[in-house]
Amino acid sequence: ALNGVNPSLLGTTTRGDGATEVTYAGHPLYYFIADKKPGDITGQNIDAFGGPWYVVSPSGMQVR
Repeated sequence: ALNGVNPSLLGTTTRGDGATEVTYAGHPLYYFIADKKPGDITGQNIDAFGGPWYVVSPSGMQVR
């Protein structure tokens, strides 16, 4: 874990398809395909796949 990430908030969950997914403070983590380098947040507040998507802060809260 880097850059202020709290290792105790990292975890995993098993998805419905049986795959393991990384979580942070209980939130599943994803990347946005248009983000090309560290720090990019082009997927911030995009409404897709049933709802809005947000960046997660090191404290585990969504950033709006």
